[in-house]
Amino acid sequence: MGHATDQPTTQPTPAPPRENPIFRQPATVQACRTDYEAGADVRRRLDQQIARRS
Repeated sequence: MGHATDQPTTQPTPAPPRENPIFRQPATVQACRTDYEAGADVRRRLDQQIARRS
């Protein structure tokens, strides 16, 4: 009786690389400001968590 390991194993085909949209965007002051403002809630929650642990 054969074992499952007797069967040849096939490797999955790697996915083709995807283009990173960040590299297509210019680094402008407005783009950075918008990105920073979008993360305000995350920074606020992180500050609260740090304050609770201190």
